[in-house]
Amino acid sequence: MRKTSITIAIFIDSLGWRLANENGFLRHELPFRGPLATTFGTSSSCIPTILTGVAPREHGHFAPFAYDPEGSPFRKLGWMRYVPKFLADMGCIRQWMGRWVQRQVGLNRNFQLHNTPLQLLPQMNYTDRHALHEPGGINSGLTTLFDDLRDGAIRFEVYELHSGEDTLATAERDLACGDLQFAYISISGLDEFLHARGTTSSAVEKKLAFYENQVRNLLDTARAHYDQVNVAVFSGNGMADVTGECDLMRQVEALPLQLGKDYFAIYDSTIARFWFLNENAERVISNALSGNMDGQWLSDHTLRQWGCDFPDRRYGHRFFLLRPGVLLNPSFMGRTMLAGMHGYDPWHKDSVAFFASNDARMGRPAGLTNLRDVLAASVGVFRLATRSA
Repeated sequence: MRKTSITIAIFIDSLGWRLANENGFLRHELPFRGPLATTFGTSSSCIPTILTGVAPREHGHFAPFAYDPEGSPFRKLGWMRYVPKFLADMGCIRQWMGRWVQRQVGLNRNFQLHNTPLQLLPQMNYTDRHALHEPGGINSGLTTLFDDLRDGAIRFEVYELHSGEDTLATAERDLACGDLQFAYISISGLDEFLHARGTTSSAVEKKLAFYENQVRNLLDTARAHYDQVNVAVFSGNGMADVTGECDLMRQVEALPLQLGKDYFAIYDSTIARFWFLNENAERVISNALSGNMDGQWLSDHTLRQWGCDFPDRRYGHRFFLLRPGVLLNPSFMGRTMLAGMHGYDPWHKDSVAFFASNDARMGRPAGLTNLRDVLAASVGVFRLATRSA
């Protein structure tokens, strides 16, 4: 009878090292554990970094939206600027419009409008158009962990659902068949929970215990159908508790400049990204925000250290990053106060990601860029170099 083995890679969004370590998350089941250096940005930059093994400057992902009036897929939707604000601000209407836009433009199912001003859409491009686990899903054309598995003829499945319960239940049913060699499971429910509750809520321990039980049940099923079960649980970043908010939009819009003529700006939850359309706008905005104690301008040197110095500046000419714990509110992501947020300085303690495994051969990866090789090697797949798809 042949020996069967499987690697189960479980990505739990926003389960940072501090939170996992303080709560002893799966400490006994996964003894080989440690902090995992993250990258600048949120899931839009972290997940492609995990899958490609390279920095954002190389894989080409950072944020969903970028200023690109010539390449905008929304150019034919200029009429949306006439939607009354009271309608556009209604959550149910905006969700419906987001789904409608997704179908009209042909974007992937993860597309969301959030609080993006409708009148600005025709000047913006959407950069996360493709499913990352599919061939050709990376913006720069690089291959991913899943391409490595395909090249190695590894039988694998990817589970990416928003509900942690459904994700694990679906994977558990497939594991019971005993045919897979690799399962990649993405759990995003904790991210939503921590945004709403923060990391110090009394409900956090209960939520983590829920996921622990879900993972244990999954592993019990796998061990009943495989001779060897290798497990790695990891995240892309952590979560910081929000301690204050900053209305950068109001400060910038009060300047004697015109959006779309002098500059363009995209306000994420922790970063304001600016494209300057003339020298005067760059000088005025740079000077105005230099005195804002809630954040700082990122230098080219810092962006280079963080792997986010995009040669074409496609995600912005300059970035203004808020200090950890300060929420940019309102922003293009929302207009309500949250309890937790990520996307701050990647070297801050609350940004550090988490890795744990039951397999000593996986070691303790230093950062997100190491995970591709570690996971591929667990099923006997080795690559010589990063290549184009």
